[in-house]
Amino acid sequence: MFKKEFELDYKTIHKEYLSILNLSKDDNIKLEVLKRLIFLNWEFIVESEVFTGIVDLDETAIKNSYEVLNSYIKLGLIDNEMKWMLEYYSDWDWIVLLHSENKPELIQFVKSVDSLSSSLPKKQLTMGTMDNRGQMGLYWKAVVEKID
Repeated sequence: MFKKEFELDYKTIHKEYLSILNLSKDDNIKLEVLKRLIFLNWEFIVESEVFTGIVDLDETAIKNSYEVLNSYIKLGLIDNEMKWMLEYYSDWDWIVLLHSENKPELIQFVKSVDSLSSSLPKKQLTMGTMDNRGQMGLYWKAVVEKID
C-alpha cells in the first residue's frame, strides 16, 4: 500500500506531541497536548484507520503519555474538560487499562467512572470550543452534532 500525499503521519505527530509535552514550560500547552495524546491513544484502538487515518502509533509514546496522565491525576492537574473526556474513554476501560500498569491513580479514575450516569456536558461543547484542535476537535464536533 502506498502513502497518499494528503495522509497525515500520526505516528510522527503523536511523538511530537510527547516531545512538546516534555519540553514546554506552559501548563496550558502541556495539558492541551496531553489531551491530544490520550485522545489519539484511545482513537487508535477504538476506531478503524479507514475513518481516522491513524495507521500506527509509537508504543513508547503511548506508555509515556499514560505515565504523564497518571501524574496529572495524582497532582489534580486535569481540568473539567480532561475529566469528562477521560470519563468518556472509560466506557472502553480495557483500552486505558491496557496501558495502566503501575499507574494507580489512572486505574482508580477509570474504575470509579459510572458509565451509566456519566454523560457529555453539552454546555462545554459549545460552538468553537473544539476549533483548531486537530483530530480530537473533529471527533468531538461530530459527537456534538449527534447529541444536539
